[in-house]
Amino acid sequence: MDLVKISSKHQITIGKETFLETGFEEGEVPAMRSTGPGRVEIWSGRAVLREKAGRVTGAAKAHARIREMEAEWD
Repeated sequence: MDLVKISSKHQITIGKETFLETGFEEGEVPAMRSTGPGRVEIWSGRAVLREKAGRVTGAAKAHARIREMEAEWD
C-alpha cells in the first residue's frame, strides 16, 4: 500500500509500483468515485473497454439492419 499526501489542490500522486501494477498510462484520465468515508476507487477507462470488448452480441446484425432501413429512405 502506498501512502500519499493530498495537496492543497486536492491532488495525489500514485506511487510508481502501484501505477505500473494498474496499467495506467501517462496522460490517461481515469474515472474515480467515492466508495465510502475516506475511500475512493480509481479505474482506467481503457481497462474497462479491454475487459468488455467483444461482449456485446448482436451489434453487427443491428448495425446492418439500420443501414438497410436507411437505404430504404432514399
